[in-house]
Amino acid sequence: MKATPSRLLLAALLIAVVLALSWLGWQRRDGKRRSAEPSGPQTEETNSTSVAAVDGTMTPKSSPPLTVGAQERNFISAFNTPIAFYGRVIDQYGDPVPEADVKLSANDKAFGGRPSHYTRKTDTGGRFSIEGIAGITLGVEVSKPGYHSIPSAYGKVTSSGLFEYGLSSKGPYQSSKDVPTIFTLHKVGMLEPLVKVGKKNFRIARDGSPLSIAIDEQGAHQVIFRCWNQEMQRPANQRQYDWRLEITVPNGGLLRREDGFAFEAPQDGYVSSDTIEMLVSMGNQWRSLIERSYFINFNDGTSARANLEMHPGGDHFVVWESFFNPKPGSRNLESGAGTQAWAR
Repeated sequence: MKATPSRLLLAALLIAVVLALSWLGWQRRDGKRRSAEPSGPQTEETNSTSVAAVDGTMTPKSSPPLTVGAQERNFISAFNTPIAFYGRVIDQYGDPVPEADVKLSANDKAFGGRPSHYTRKTDTGGRFSIEGIAGITLGVEVSKPGYHSIPSAYGKVTSSGLFEYGLSSKGPYQSSKDVPTIFTLHKVGMLEPLVKVGKKNFRIARDGSPLSIAIDEQGAHQVIFRCWNQEMQRPANQRQYDWRLEITVPNGGLLRREDGFAFEAPQDGYVSSDTIEMLVSMGNQWRSLIERSYFINFNDGTSARANLEMHPGGDHFVVWESFFNPKPGSRNLESGAGTQAWAR
């Protein structure tokens, strides 16, 4: 899913709250523990500024616990951590992306205040920077017309990222002019008009009765689903159950699509059907939600790509989305402005 400014803002706020609560909680527990230690008469050795170690060296005494007020002041000051950030935007081929839009959100307000927002444009080398600001985290998102944004991923920098500064156990995030943080956009290739079946829920029977989904308005190109589900027969105290989903393409075949940015349908390797099976005997490998992405090829030379989710529990339905190229012989499945959305 594409990272939007609102999602980056929410992520920044959530990280800030978690860090803050964890840090303050630890500080309060540590202060209580230290204040609860015996404060009776001390020997001359333990009352001095240093204590003797076993090897005879002198070790400094631990510092006294911080007061609650001091802890809160430290927490608030963390939002004033200086930020100097340097980034570079490239495409999937490693080439720089000039004139890309950069949105930055610095979480510089304690106790839930709204972050400060900034914008930048990349230069001819795809570079951008920001200095002279402060915050506990910095959210960055890059985009440009004619490029696909790569979905955000926890702990990774894609077309967006979230970087920690104040209260981070590793210290403020580091980047520099010589070693900038790399963001990636996927350059759009040749576009052709496609017919889209918008993402929609389709109820499916549990006894193997077929569900047919047409991926064009004429209904000449279809995908058939059959499901066998034992959820209703499971013991009351058992969470798992046997279920199986079969996907078939009449007059064609399908092939697993592993790369979300693969937009050209392969020439071969297709099979007439695919089966997803979940058995109780699979133990920890059992799942109540399965996601698949496919290339679809028909005998008349047309192609499609599709996304599938199977929800076997409760209401029992599949979620389907497809992009169909009606031009025989063309394997291009990259959607663009000419894509026609069709809600079945």
